[in-house]
Amino acid sequence: MKKIALHHLTLASILSLSAAAAGPAFAQQAPQKWVPTRESITISASPTRNYRIVLSASHLGQAFVVSASMPVPYSDLNLTRDPDAEELGRRIHVAARLVCQQLDQKYPPMQFPILDGFNCEHDAAVEGMSRADLVIASARK
Repeated sequence: MKKIALHHLTLASILSLSAAAAGPAFAQQAPQKWVPTRESITISASPTRNYRIVLSASHLGQAFVVSASMPVPYSDLNLTRDPDAEELGRRIHVAARLVCQQLDQKYPPMQFPILDGFNCEHDAAVEGMSRADLVIASARK
């Protein structure tokens, strides 16, 4: 019985010594490669003006704000070239259409009328293009 206990004690001490010796080796491993995030502009249906009202049987409405957004990547484009800048504009307009369709699917205008005459697609595209103009201008400096 003493031999088994001594054997386990010896094995435990060897393992702890080897772990202590390997500790600095594990601490000095090479850092993982840096994976950059994609550059993008986020297109969103402007939540400050996108009021919708819930119609109920009591004719008392309750207004609430809804929003949706979608990133538009442009890291694959050379924004110093006009064709690539035009491609970014096309992507922004497509994203604006998709974001507004997403809102209309989730909150159908027949059930959730939009207040204030909000033009979702136009406003989202204008906001996105203003951000794109800044990005293009900084790329062309």
